[in-house]
Amino acid sequence: MGKVVKMGNFQSTHQHKTVKILLFIGMLVVLFLLLFSSPLFSIHHINIYGNDHYSKEEIIAMIGVNKGDNIFLFNKKAGEKILNEDVYIESASIRIIWPDTVEIKVDERKLVGYVPYLGTYLYIDKDGRVLETCKTYDKNLPIVEGLEFDYFQVGEIIPAKNKNALDVVAIMSQMMLKYDMLQDVVKVSVSDPENIHIYVRNLDVSIGSVEDFDKKIQWLVQIMDIYDMGKLDLRNVDKGKAIFSPLT
Repeated sequence: MGKVVKMGNFQSTHQHKTVKILLFIGMLVVLFLLLFSSPLFSIHHINIYGNDHYSKEEIIAMIGVNKGDNIFLFNKKAGEKILNEDVYIESASIRIIWPDTVEIKVDERKLVGYVPYLGTYLYIDKDGRVLETCKTYDKNLPIVEGLEFDYFQVGEIIPAKNKNALDVVAIMSQMMLKYDMLQDVVKVSVSDPENIHIYVRNLDVSIGSVEDFDKKIQWLVQIMDIYDMGKLDLRNVDKGKAIFSPLT
């Protein structure tokens, strides 16, 4: 025989379950209200590392995070996407440190020089990537001459016809960054990769090719401390010889 369930007992059990569910939902609502309103989970610290081009305030504004915001409402992935899409930022990561800290790390592309183009200047990084364009420039960085191209796109490497010349720019940029020389170099001519010229302060320096380039820059750094005006031939430093000709 089947078990007989009385209607009154069934209704009582059903009501009891309903009350439990409602109480559980109510507790969740209260818990969420506490989490989203508690000052314990307000953002008190925003730590930013690796920024140079952008100020801390600019990065904070870019991703829309502020002190006092609830840390649960901050969209970390959206913030990383915004930063990684910026042309001046090579990579970025955001970490949430509970309960009140947001940590932002950026690896920025460094501006190394300017390429003249149809009355404007292309701001480039060490790879020849165009970071922005402007009719003027305000930092003491090299003017790069000799690249041949018909068009460019901000955020992309200059599509130079003379690819060897672009490779020279990349190598020279790395060396100048290594020896902290960017602010001393006035102009770089790479039209002939076998006969590179750089103008450092008032020195006209013949480099030749990029062969032994590190050694050539080491010699240049030492000579700059002695002579600051004239012509300097570093094409034969592999033979231990540099020729300086003062201006007459």
